[in-house]
Amino acid sequence: IYDAYHHIVTICLVSPLCIQLLGISSGGGLAVLLMQRLAKEGHYAPKNGMQVIESEEVKLNKMPLGAVLMNPFVDYTEPVGSMKEYQHHDLIVNNSVYEEGIPYLAIKLGCDENRRNSSPVYGNFDGLPPMCVVISEHECCYDQNVLLVNRAREAGVECTFCVWKYMCHVFAILSPFIPEGKMAQDYMCEWIKSRF
Repeated sequence: IYDAYHHIVTICLVSPLCIQLLGISSGGGLAVLLMQRLAKEGHYAPKNGMQVIESEEVKLNKMPLGAVLMNPFVDYTEPVGSMKEYQHHDLIVNNSVYEEGIPYLAIKLGCDENRRNSSPVYGNFDGLPPMCVVISEHECCYDQNVLLVNRAREAGVECTFCVWKYMCHVFAILSPFIPEGKMAQDYMCEWIKSRF
């Protein structure tokens, strides 16, 4: 994802001030990891978004304007809380996903320390752009998303947290079938428009 983003802003010359990331589930975790890597490289969120004057310093900055994270999966450690307890009533992240996905993390990332260090939720949030996190209170990623929002806010990141009740993981993509999905999509679109 880093290479693709780097290509967009350096080769295709798309201004990061025109880019807002969208990450769904694991893609939300990748979006956070991308922004954390950019911040570690010295890129930062513009203080006033599109109002910033196009100085040389701003032109060299690669941080996107913001990110919408739809039910992001951001904690790769051993499942606890909602990740473990809600699998019985989350229609998407159910027992089958749990049995296949969690062992895969152990294979790919190794020991508990590596899994924690690889988890975006435990990374550094300094310098990240505004984020909009959309989640259901009754889905598996709820607890880790609360932690994500709290850690981001503690680091001074503007973070909008939109919580629905009684919805499954990534419910917003089910917008043709459930009105809450349509409402969530509309909310995210309005958030994105408000950033420009």
